[in-house]
Amino acid sequence: QQPTLRTSVAPAHPLHQPNAVLLRLNAPVPPVPGTAAHSLNAPLGDASLVSTQSPGLWLLLFCGIASVVAALRRAMVGIQQSSVFLQPHAGYQAMLGIAGTSIGPNDDEDTAKSVSAQVRSGAAEEEEWSAKSVTPLERRLTVEHMNQGVHEAEYAVRGAVVVKAAEVAARLADPEQAEHMPFKRLIACNIGNPHAVHQEPITFFRQVAAAVTYPALLDLDPPVFPADVCRRATEYIKAMPGNSAGSYTESEGLLVVRQQIASYIERRDGFPADPEMIELTTGASEAVKRCIQVIFESPHDGVMVPCPQYPLYSCAITMFGGHVRYYYPEETTGWSVDINEVRRSFDQATADNVEVRSIVVINPGNPCGSVLPLHTIRDILAFAAAEGLVVFADEVYQDNVYTEGCEFHSFKKALRMLQHEHKGEPGHPIHKAQLISFHSTSKGILGECGQRGGYMELIGFGPSMMAEFAKMGASGLSSNTLGQIFCGVMACPPEPGDESYELYHKERSAIFEGMKRRARLLTAALNDIPGMLCQPIDGAMYAFPKIELSDRACAAAEQQDMQPDEFYCMELLEATGIICVPGSGFGQKPGTWHLRMTILPPDDMMEDVINRIREFHLQFTQTYA
Repeated sequence: QQPTLRTSVAPAHPLHQPNAVLLRLNAPVPPVPGTAAHSLNAPLGDASLVSTQSPGLWLLLFCGIASVVAALRRAMVGIQQSSVFLQPHAGYQAMLGIAGTSIGPNDDEDTAKSVSAQVRSGAAEEEEWSAKSVTPLERRLTVEHMNQGVHEAEYAVRGAVVVKAAEVAARLADPEQAEHMPFKRLIACNIGNPHAVHQEPITFFRQVAAAVTYPALLDLDPPVFPADVCRRATEYIKAMPGNSAGSYTESEGLLVVRQQIASYIERRDGFPADPEMIELTTGASEAVKRCIQVIFESPHDGVMVPCPQYPLYSCAITMFGGHVRYYYPEETTGWSVDINEVRRSFDQATADNVEVRSIVVINPGNPCGSVLPLHTIRDILAFAAAEGLVVFADEVYQDNVYTEGCEFHSFKKALRMLQHEHKGEPGHPIHKAQLISFHSTSKGILGECGQRGGYMELIGFGPSMMAEFAKMGASGLSSNTLGQIFCGVMACPPEPGDESYELYHKERSAIFEGMKRRARLLTAALNDIPGMLCQPIDGAMYAFPKIELSDRACAAAEQQDMQPDEFYCMELLEATGIICVPGSGFGQKPGTWHLRMTILPPDDMMEDVINRIREFHLQFTQTYA
């Protein structure tokens, strides 16, 4: 018997309440007596909106198509701690279970009252709701009745300053208002988004992507692409279900791409890598959030995070109900990490009844631009192994190291070195170490942020835990296929002798040398401004200068209900059109103030940025002296 969904026009029915949400699971809707409801017999996967003439607004979500899976997962997190009544379906039950939402019973003898989603089966009691008076809903999806972790989470990179920048952009677009503004363009220094500030894409990667998405380009005569582009694109096309980039892939990603990534890791570290321990994700951010979500076991669990940190971590930890515990790199020594400070943070968390489950390390550092030496990485790994902590190694800037004498060392390589040194000690904690490392196509030299390619490599996890990670991935079906392809070409770019190598090498070198040049230029320029102090930008894409702010400036910020460095960045935006992120959004030692800005604008634009900041800062300090 086909399941059906029935309602009436009773004003008190939950479906007539604002924010009512229906989840339709392959269920035809017969006409309801007294209404103009349509019969919906489309197969599962058909997406449409159905309107009626009954009071209120009805929103029917036809679930089952991949394009709404991500939105549905976010909705499940948003209504965490609630119950949803629906027909059993493995995919939805998996997402609800991951989000911590209970799944209510749904059979003919159960009547769900005072819930915002109601799906019923069977054909009995056609007039049930019209014959009953239903108590109005006590819980709707409002800010007060949602997952408070989501409400409390903050993500400064797209915070208040960026919102204000949108308002400024609107004024610039109005000729009458623009005429009276002190600048003619906005310069986005707030986010590592290289192509948004005119970094050119690398030809080989875009050609492969074009051929993969439109294979007919491979058949043109004469050929429009070099032979190595055609070979690589054909390899990917053959690996895709149905030979189409429009198909879902395996949940963990295309095997050929995971094999290419494993090969890259082996070349980088000198130790074997297993493609079965690699999962492709929609950007590294998805991988990070997935791992943070899965690691929390109780409300007392927490994660140690560097301060300053990339706010994705504090945001995700807060969303999923965990505790953020900071350890502080030392700014005066180039943001170095002292293992004694790590130990202090851990001991304090333990004393506060926080069960630390993991430690996050960002190397090269975002926002501070540091590059960790090998001995520090070894110290962190040994500490984590001894305390049973999972290490989250954010290594998305591994190709961005500029300073002579600095070198990127992966946590994977350092771990294998330590394990080799203790191979005669089977009971040593290092052999039970657990490590998850993250990489992305958004940073490095590619800067292909919009492609949303990323991956994670998992070390030290058994088959049962890997099955849990696989389940997390399967709940989202698969990461986007084009992002996977960009991961493959990032891991295995053209080599000497390949048709595209010379152009690839030329383009890559130009991008890297430009970043290196601007890292030095910006460091020197900021340190030349009185009241600013910037540690060397050894890696990554950012400067994180310390700024001195007077008591008057702090008082003015307080009047605006802002942190002092947020107030500074707002004033900087209004006066110069430069968008930066206040250091308070990344975390900083109490009593210090910073801002983060990128090294990505091209040379001529960077010179303009430096001149505007210098002029503004001198005027600001004079105003609030």
